[in-house]
Amino acid sequence: MLIILAAYPLMLEGIRKVIDRAMPMSSGEGTMLPADTLGLVLACGENLGMFGLWFAVAWLFGRPGWDDLQARVRRPWLTLILGAAWSVGLRIIVLLLVVVAMLVVVAFNGGASITPDSIQSMRPQVEKLIDFEALRNPVYLLLTLTLVSFVLAGLREELWRAGMLAAILRLLPEGWRGRRGQVLAVVVTSIIFGLAHLPQGWGGVVLTGFLGLGLGAVMLFHRSLWVAVLAHGFFDATTFFFLWFLDRFHLLDEVLKAIPK
Repeated sequence: MLIILAAYPLMLEGIRKVIDRAMPMSSGEGTMLPADTLGLVLACGENLGMFGLWFAVAWLFGRPGWDDLQARVRRPWLTLILGAAWSVGLRIIVLLLVVVAMLVVVAFNGGASITPDSIQSMRPQVEKLIDFEALRNPVYLLLTLTLVSFVLAGLREELWRAGMLAAILRLLPEGWRGRRGQVLAVVVTSIIFGLAHLPQGWGGVVLTGFLGLGLGAVMLFHRSLWVAVLAHGFFDATTFFFLWFLDRFHLLDEVLKAIPK
C-alpha cells in the first residue's frame, strides 16, 4: 500500500502526459489546469477517476479502516470552523517558514544578498498552474473555488496523505507509533507531496512541502481527515480568489512585472 501510494504523486506528471496525448482536449495551453471550463471539468474528472482507481488498488493491499484514515465525522460544524481557521493559520505559518528558509539559504551562501535570479528560482511558479485570464470567466472561477480547491486538491490530496500516514505508522515498530513515529510519517509524506509539485519550480516544492507538514500535523492532531480537507480547500480557494482579485483590479500584471526575470 505504501509503495503504491508513494508512487502516485511522483508518477503523476508522466501519467498526465499520457492522458494528454490520448485526449488533447483535456490539456491546457502551457498550464497544468486547462484554461477553458469544459477542459477544466474533464481534467478534474480524469484526475479524480485515476486517483480513485489508484487508491482502491492501494487500499486492497493495506485494508485501512475509517479510524486508520482519520475519516470519521465528528461535530460537522466544529470541523468546518476548524478547517477555515487552520487555512488562515497555515498560510501565516507557511509564509514564515518560507522566509526562514530564504534566510538559511542566504546564511549558507556566506551572507550574500538574495539576487533577482535567486528570487525567480525560489518563488512558486503559479503561472504554470493556471491561466490567470481564465479566472475572468465567472463559471471557471466558481469551479476553481469549489471543485478544484475542495475536491481535486482538498479531498484527493488529503485522502492520499491519510493513506500514506496510515501505511507508514502501521509499518513502524510498536515503540515508534507514538509522537515520534507520527512526526516521521508527516515529514516523509510532506517531502513526497512537495516533490509532486516540481512543475511549479523549487519554490513550489518548498511551499507545498511546508504546507504538507502543516496539514499532516492538523490531521493527526485533530484525528480528522475532514479538518485537513477543509483547511486545504479553503487555502487553495483563497489563493485562487486572490489571483482573481489582483487580475480584476489590474494589479496582477504589476505584481508579475515586479518579480525579477
